[in-house]
Amino acid sequence: MSSTNKSAPSGIVTTETNERVIPASRRADGTLRKERRVRPGFVPKEDIIRYKNKFVAEREPVSSPEVEPPKTKTQKKNAKRKAKKKEDVKVIEGEELETPANEENDQEIDQLQNKMTNIKISSEENLDSLDTTVITIEQLEATAKKIKALEKKIRQIERIKEKETNGEVLLNEEKEKMSKLPQLIEELNTLKGN
Repeated sequence: MSSTNKSAPSGIVTTETNERVIPASRRADGTLRKERRVRPGFVPKEDIIRYKNKFVAEREPVSSPEVEPPKTKTQKKNAKRKAKKKEDVKVIEGEELETPANEENDQEIDQLQNKMTNIKISSEENLDSLDTTVITIEQLEATAKKIKALEKKIRQIERIKEKETNGEVLLNEEKEKMSKLPQLIEELNTLKGN
């Protein structure tokens, strides 16, 4: 083997005789890899020096690694969110933070609880009337749906009547629907009357 002078990032070595070679090395299994010559003029990608514009290099701010650059708006927002999340987790786990804001919140909560205990229901009739209004709203929605469905059925039956007047032959199902027309009209009138 020949003695070496210069080494490149790719591992190519220039010998004393100005010959470029990849030096011999050992494989993972223990066998020896031979030294290989490199063609003159060949430069691997690792050895190519990238072009750097001197003006761009001057523009880059020079800062010491100790000093952090100022945070952007989004970085500040994210930091606040993380801090709030940590506080929420601590409160959930039972480690409540003692800050003036928490003390004020505790006072407000106590006041609200006192007000709630002072509120009394005058009579049970008020509760009953509230329940019936909720039920009537639900009933109104249900009856509105029924009315809509009945009107649709009546329209279908009217179309069937038009078919019959035009002389088309009706199916048994269509005849059954036509026989139900008076009942549907009666039911519709009772629902609309309520």
